[in-house]
Amino acid sequence: MQQEITRDMVRGFLPARPARANKGSFGSVLAAAGSMAYRGAAALCVEGALRGGAGLVYLASVEPVLQLVLARTPECCCCGCRTDAGGGIHPQDTAALREWFAGKNTVLLAGPGLGESAGAVCSNLLGRRPPWAAAVLDADALNALAAGKVRGPLPEHTVLTPHPGEAARLLHTTVGEIQADREAAARQLAEEYRCVAVLKGSGTLIAAPDGTVLRNHTGNAGLARGGSGDVLAGLLAGLLAAGWQQGHSALEAAAAAVWLHGAAADRCARRCSATAMLPQDLFADLGALLCELEQPAKAGENTEEREEQDVH
Repeated sequence: MQQEITRDMVRGFLPARPARANKGSFGSVLAAAGSMAYRGAAALCVEGALRGGAGLVYLASVEPVLQLVLARTPECCCCGCRTDAGGGIHPQDTAALREWFAGKNTVLLAGPGLGESAGAVCSNLLGRRPPWAAAVLDADALNALAAGKVRGPLPEHTVLTPHPGEAARLLHTTVGEIQADREAAARQLAEEYRCVAVLKGSGTLIAAPDGTVLRNHTGNAGLARGGSGDVLAGLLAGLLAAGWQQGHSALEAAAAAVWLHGAAADRCARRCSATAMLPQDLFADLGALLCELEQPAKAGENTEEREEQDVH
C-alpha cells in the first residue's frame, strides 16, 4: 500500500542545523559526474548537493567541466581527472579517488553526464568493498549497473533514481511493462538491488527493500527537460550526507528530496511558467521553500492548505 509524502513528513525528514555545527557535521559528497559532452549535468548536480546541505561537496571530473562548475559554484572542491578518448573521466584515476576518500564517510553521487566512461568509472568506484558510506546512482551509472559492469554488493545506504527507461533496463523489461504497474516495478527494483529505488515520473514512487512504498504528488511538466534529474540527484545526495549521521535513513532523504524538488518546481512554474522554467531556476524556489520548512510549525497551521498551494 502506498503512503503519500506530506509537507509535515518532509519537515521531520530534514537534517537539523545546530547552532554549534561545523562543515564536518553535515557530511561530504563526491560527485563523479560530467564529461566533455555533458558539462552542465555536473554543474547542476553539484549545486543540488550544496543546496541540499552537505558540508563539503567534491567533484571528480575532467578539467573543462571543473572550470564550468567552479565558475558557478566556487564552494565546490575539485578532484581533477585525466580525459579518456571519449571525453570522460579516465578510469585509471578512480583508484586515487577510492584511496583518498577511504574512511571519510562520504556519499558517492555517480552518473550525471559521465558518458561513455561510466561503465569503467562506476566499476572501479563501486567494486571491491567500496569505501562510501552511502551512494546515489543516477543516469549513466544506472546504465552501467544494468549492463552488469558494477559487480558486488552496493553500499548499504544506496539510492537508485531511474526514469522508466532506465528502470526497464535495470529490470530487463520494457518501458510499457514498467508504466503498466509502476508500484510493482518500484518494489522489484528495491528488492533486487537491495536499496531504495526512486522511480521517477508523474507520481514518483519511492520503494525500500522492506516493502515500504511512498508516493509523491508534487511536481509538474516543467520538469520534463534535461537537467531536472541532475538537480534531484544532487539534492538527494546532499540531504543524505547531511542527514544520515543524524539517524535519517536513505528512504527519508529520498522522500524529502523528491517532494522538495517537485514543490520547488510547482512554485517555479507559477513564477516562470512550466514552459519557460529551467532546472537551474529551481534553486531560488527551493531556498524559499526550505526557509518555511525550517521554521517550527505553528499551532493550528493548516499544512494541508499550504501543501495545496505548493502543488497548484
